[in-house]
Amino acid sequence: MSIDLPPYAKAVFKYGRPIVLLTALLMSIPGEIHLAEVAGWDSVTIWDWTFNVAALMPVCVSVYAACSAVIADVSKRLKLPNRRSALAGAVAALGLALAAQDVSHLIEQDYMGTSWLLVGAVSAIPPLVAFHMLHMAAAPESTASVVEVDEPEDEFEAGDDESDKPRRRRGRPGLTEEEVQAAIACLNADGREVNPANLGEVLNRAPRTARRYLERQAKVAEKSVGQPADGMLPLAI
Repeated sequence: MSIDLPPYAKAVFKYGRPIVLLTALLMSIPGEIHLAEVAGWDSVTIWDWTFNVAALMPVCVSVYAACSAVIADVSKRLKLPNRRSALAGAVAALGLALAAQDVSHLIEQDYMGTSWLLVGAVSAIPPLVAFHMLHMAAAPESTASVVEVDEPEDEFEAGDDESDKPRRRRGRPGLTEEEVQAAIACLNADGREVNPANLGEVLNRAPRTARRYLERQAKVAEKSVGQPADGMLPLAI
């Protein structure tokens, strides 16, 4: 469905969100750096380069919260195995970012002072963030940044028999039988093996979607000539 937004709405949608996100992250930096300094982080010297380690705290708090929110949203949309961990991490990161800002400003305005509990809690932030990110990276292969998703689409209709017609589902427009046959002929002409991976590459479809097209073509060939079409079987699936 296409929605024709007015120009100002398009500008807000396209530019407003990243500007607000960047502004919020920038405004969070001073409080998080201050909280790290209260916990005892100081400058370190590596060779002749002096660096304020406390300046990295915003990455462990606000940037981590933003990353966790994106990971949780993608995991939920694609129903990945790590979606519960990602959601828990996003909620914890949001709570951490809120608490860091509140505590930092309360200390800055002399409403509260530091304590061993506060120092211990702030000191635990970097290792906990690192642990969660490593946990996400070590998740199953299906949670990688590129995920093979079985694409819902309308497949081509092979014949007049209603039993041969695939059930229609909403999704990407299906390919015609001629398009699939042309792609198979292209693979044969190039001397490439006709398998789901190669056919999916030519058709710009996922391998599992290409597998269905191959199985459908094989059934069509068997019904039309009584034997598999040249270049179709045996399939390397």
